[in-house]
This record gives sequence, C-alpha cells and structure tokens, in this order.
Amino acid sequence: MSAMDWHGVHMSKGNHLMESPLWADSRLDVCGFTLRGYSGSDMTTCGKQEHGAQVHVVDGSQAPKVGDGLWTRSPGLPVAVRVADCVPILLWDPQANAVAAVHSGWRGTALNIAGQAIREGAKLGVRPQRLRAAIGPCIGPCCFEVGDEVVKSLQDGGLTAEQLRVRSGPRGRPHVNLRSANRALLLQAGLLDQNIEDVGGCTFCRPERYESYRRDGKTSGRMHGVIALARVALILFLGLCMGCSADKSLEQTEALFIEQVNRAQDMTRGDDPEAAETLLRELLVERPDDAHLRSLLARSLHRQQRYLEAVVQGRLALGIDPHLWQAAYNLACSSAALGDLDQSIRWLQVALRSGIITAREVTEDPELASLQEDHRFSFYLATGLLSRDEKDALAFVQPASVMVGELATVTVTAIALNRPLMSPREDVTVGLTRPFPRHFIRPVSRRETFSTGEDGDREFAQRTFQYTFEVLQSGVMTLGPFEIRQGDAVHWTEPLLLRVQGKPETSQKKSSSGVLPVEQFFASPSVVDDDLLAQHEQRGGSIIELDPLAEGFSETSWSSKSGAESRFFQFRSASIELLPASLPPRQPQVFRSILVQRGTEGLSHVAELRPKEPRP
Repeated sequence: MSAMDWHGVHMSKGNHLMESPLWADSRLDVCGFTLRGYSGSDMTTCGKQEHGAQVHVVDGSQAPKVGDGLWTRSPGLPVAVRVADCVPILLWDPQANAVAAVHSGWRGTALNIAGQAIREGAKLGVRPQRLRAAIGPCIGPCCFEVGDEVVKSLQDGGLTAEQLRVRSGPRGRPHVNLRSANRALLLQAGLLDQNIEDVGGCTFCRPERYESYRRDGKTSGRMHGVIALARVALILFLGLCMGCSADKSLEQTEALFIEQVNRAQDMTRGDDPEAAETLLRELLVERPDDAHLRSLLARSLHRQQRYLEAVVQGRLALGIDPHLWQAAYNLACSSAALGDLDQSIRWLQVALRSGIITAREVTEDPELASLQEDHRFSFYLATGLLSRDEKDALAFVQPASVMVGELATVTVTAIALNRPLMSPREDVTVGLTRPFPRHFIRPVSRRETFSTGEDGDREFAQRTFQYTFEVLQSGVMTLGPFEIRQGDAVHWTEPLLLRVQGKPETSQKKSSSGVLPVEQFFASPSVVDDDLLAQHEQRGGSIIELDPLAEGFSETSWSSKSGAESRFFQFRSASIELLPASLPPRQPQVFRSILVQRGTEGLSHVAELRPKEPRP
C-alpha cells in the first residue's frame, strides 16, 4: 500500500499526530496514541506513575496522585497514561460505557497490571469478553535489551519464555517482547484475541515519530495513550434506559455512516474508484465539512486520472483541516501527475511535517517517481530536509514536550540549492518576527554550522542554527515565526509550539536572560559574535587558539568586567559535527555561542559568557 492509501476514519477528530486502533468509533470522543509534537487538549492522568499495578476509577473531580491506570464512565473525560518506551494499553467496553488507559512497563507487566485493570473494571460492569483493547507504540524486541534479572521477574509473574519471546541480542544479552507479553496477559484475563489490536511501532527505532527515554534519556518527551467516551454516549445510555428508540436510531445511523465510509475506502483502494466517488458524494451532501470524506474523494478522483478535480477536493480538505497530512500527500501525488513538480514539492513538504511518513516510503511510492530527478528531492534524500524553492528555510523544536527545568532545542536550517560550483558564501541572518517573553527561557547555547555539497555539476549549501535553552515556565509556548535572510532572499518559518508541564522555576530565581538578553539569543553567531569578541577584548581578554587534534584540555582564565566573564576560543575544524577535545567542558550557568565550519571554509569559534561571581 502506498502512503496515499493511508486514510482512516478513526483518526480521533482528524488529529494527524495520533495513531488510533481500527475498533474506535463514533461513541468514543478520542481514542489513540499520541506521537511526537502532539499538543492536544488536557487529559486526566495520575500525578505519578510508579510502574506498579494500581488502577483507579475517576469521574473528573480529582486526579489520583499515584497510579498506573485509570477507568472512567464520564463522557467527555479523557483518561491517559504517559509513555516513552513502556506499553500503553487502551480498553473499552461499549456496553458498560467504560474506558481505561493503562501504563505497563516491564515492572507493571511482571505485576500483571493488565489483569488488575480488568478486575477493577468489573466494578463498573465491564466484562472481558466484550472488551476492546489496543496495545500502543512501545520499545520493541529489536531494541529492548534486558538483564537476566528482568527475564526472571517477568517469568516469576507467570509469563513463559514463549510469551515473552525471549531471544539473544547482538551483544549476547536477552531481548524480550513486551507487546507479546501484554497480549498474553489480556488473553489470560478473558479477552477475545480478535478484540485485541496491536497498533505497533518501536519507540526506540523511530526518533522522528516517537519519544524514547532509553534512547534520549532525560531530554526525551512523553507521549500519551488517551481515550474518552463521546458525550453522545451518555444520551444513548439514557435513551436506552428510558426505552427511547430515537437515540438508538442515532447510534445506528452513525454506525452505518462509518460502514459506508469504510466501503468507499475499500472501493478506492480496489478497482472501483467510480463507485467510491458516487458513494462519497452522497455522504458529502450530509456532511459537506468532513475533511476525511473530501480527502477520500480526492483519492478516488486521482485513481480515475481526474487530477485537476482531485486537486480541488484536496485543497478543500486542507481548508477544513490544515493538519490532515493525507490530503497534502494526495495533493503532492496529483500535482506530480499533472507535471507540476513545484506544487508537488510544496504539498509533500506539508505532509512530511507530520513526521509520520518516512523517506523510504516516499521514494518507493510510484506516484512520486517523477520527483526522483529533481535536485530538491535529491537534497531531501541526502539530508532529510525538503526545500520548496532554490532557497528555503525550515524550523523544528525538539522535543516538542518538556518539563519545567528541562532543555529544548530549536533548529533552523537555511538551504540554498542549484548553485554554481565554488559559489561565494552568502550571509545568513536569523531573527524573531515578534518579541519573545523574557521570563520563559534561560539561554544555554546557540550553534551555527555551515556545509556544502555537490549534486551533479551544481552545489548546495546548508546552514543550520541550533538554539538550546532551559524552560522556566509551564504552558504552551509559541516559538517564532523566524525571519531568515539569505543573500537577497527572505523567508519566514512556520511558528513552533512547545508544550511545557510542571511548576514554574522559582527556587533559584533564575533570570531568563542570564548574561545574554533573549532578543539577542536567537541570532546568527557568524554575524553577531564579532560584538561578543569586541566586548571580550574590552575586558582585557584575548583569543585562545585550540589545537583541534589535541586529546585533552587545560583550564584557561576568564576575562572579567561589567558583571560578566568571558572566554573566546578559535580553531580550524576538520568536522562540523564535533568540537575539539581540547575545548574545556561547558560549566553550569555558562552560555556558549558556537560557529563550526570546515577548516577549508575558515576559522571556527566558541564564545563563552557567564555571570560574574560576587565578591565574598
């Protein structure tokens, strides 16, 4: 199946940053597993997940302080668990009108939290044979290397080596399959095998898609397994209790609608896109603002080679839901079929922003074969960055969700393609387009790298800026848009959203600016660090020359004046990826501004600033 065929009617209100099981239907307001960059509405979670087997029932009045699972029968109340390698499990009994989210790491698996959750659900009238279960993305057996003591703990909990699928890894240590183990526990609890869906996905293997604590450590964000009953479920429940048939009719109508959409999708994928078009147009009469229907209609028109009509429907779908990556991908394919590679590249960039499609899937899609000879596509295959124009700018934030006190990094990349070989370098500047809240962040470092490469008889240049900062306030932070000036070209990036959880940082009364004001932080080191050098020299400091081949470092003195201390290092770098081993490690509270370029391109430098320590 090509990426164009990835259309689901169960995508949880069209959110493109969530994976959902196929059994989710209209009686659920939300049901799925969030991906990197997700910034949805608030969820009810346990204050602390302790990798135990404690499961609570909640009604929205108060969230439990400690636990690893939540049940609810309250319509509209999303219950969720936080994960970054552990197994998230979602449960739903459509007759009892009850849903649950369960967090099962290896310790929770050993304690059989899945079975405990089903026993707790029995208090709400939940029956195992009616339950639907979804196992979400977690660390896979390919990457989950453990010690013998972990295998023993899991087996002591009643799991067999076959259920754990224990195998020896490349380093001779055992690997286990947490998905297989939790499926076995659900089956033991009485669930039917056909009612258990494994959504799949290894969190460790896919950094562009999933958070992973084992891979990224404390810098990793968190994803959620989240589920909620639709508010209509309450109406249906009351209607059934009162003997009312009108609400039951509403439920049946919704179920029929989903069945028809699935039918249209199957016909589109098969050999009858004309029939799919007829059915979809009938459904759109009732729901003209349904973005998924219009995206499916665009696909059916594309299959009939009616590309211009497909583009119209695709644009309408994106107008209704700008985050519907499937519609953008359809537009890329239809534009490619029309021979408009510029538009195809533009729509493909929108689709890639979701983080769901991989470069391999794009290159293997025959619908986009015409892009293979485009130099922008060649650059994408070489770097993972897709440029819309000869000059372009892209921005990302990583991770997209952090706790107060943790670090986040904004990456801005300026791209110049199709240049004559040995073209002169152009100045590139970065700047904010609007004031930034001063007390939200403390700058830690900024880094600029410059590199060039050849594509046939032409050249591409890539300049990347990374801004790392400590987050001091909770809430949803908007970063950018950033203005990128590259020679005579000006570009503006998309604004970035950073979700921050936790209490505001007050214990140390940290200043967000430190020794460098925030408005001066988001800038180009190659352009603005001359001022830092001038200030350093005014303090009586000199440039420290580093040997890029030396294996150790020696402490160097700081130049001090006007409430700040500074050091300035220069070196000729052989690699834009690594700093010399002779550079002293960054100390706490020190801000660094770094320019790294190959020695053939010029000198690299590291400027350091730190607050001047008060005299005792």
